[in-house]
Amino acid sequence: MKARRRPAARKATRPVRRSPSAPASRPHTPEPPDTGAEVARLSGLIAGERDPARGLEHLLTVARRVTGAEAGTVYLRRGETLEFAVVQNDVLARRLGADEVRKRLAARPLSLRETSIASYVVLTRATVNLKDAYAIPMDRPYTLFRQVDAKADYKTRSMLATPLRDAQGRVFGVLQLINALDRHKQVGAFSKEHQALVQALAALAAHIPSPVATS
Repeated sequence: MKARRRPAARKATRPVRRSPSAPASRPHTPEPPDTGAEVARLSGLIAGERDPARGLEHLLTVARRVTGAEAGTVYLRRGETLEFAVVQNDVLARRLGADEVRKRLAARPLSLRETSIASYVVLTRATVNLKDAYAIPMDRPYTLFRQVDAKADYKTRSMLATPLRDAQGRVFGVLQLINALDRHKQVGAFSKEHQALVQALAALAAHIPSPVATS
């Protein structure tokens, strides 16, 4: 009589642990600029620059970088007019070249009697922050000079303009930024944080070593 075979013992199986699903990736939000570091960096650039025009160029370059501005201008007051001292525009520079951009934009100074945004900033010492420069309310005492855009074949949308003061507190010019770009290169508004940072940077114009304008 044959012995019955015992069924083979089943191996204990461990429950399979499923790894938790990876969390959905969140869009990267760039860190806000360190205001103290940016002010200190620009202060060093200005302190080491003997040419006032170069100092203003540093100011505009840094202000554009920390806000993502596509373009910008520094105006200087000469009597009753505002002259283009520094002009930067990435879009037009790629299309026309930096020299041609300056020729097109800086050919005609602005009169302080005109209702331009820059004139308003000089005369009132106020900062102007516009989400859409083509939709300025009718009750505002300033307007966008659209002919400047037409001449340059460019579209100004958002704008941030703030006064520049010398060591005695006199307004000698305007720092104007145009078209704040986000990380997707889309134009948006200049934020309150942008405005506060730009005003802190603009205050350093008082340390430019020699007078750059007359009023």
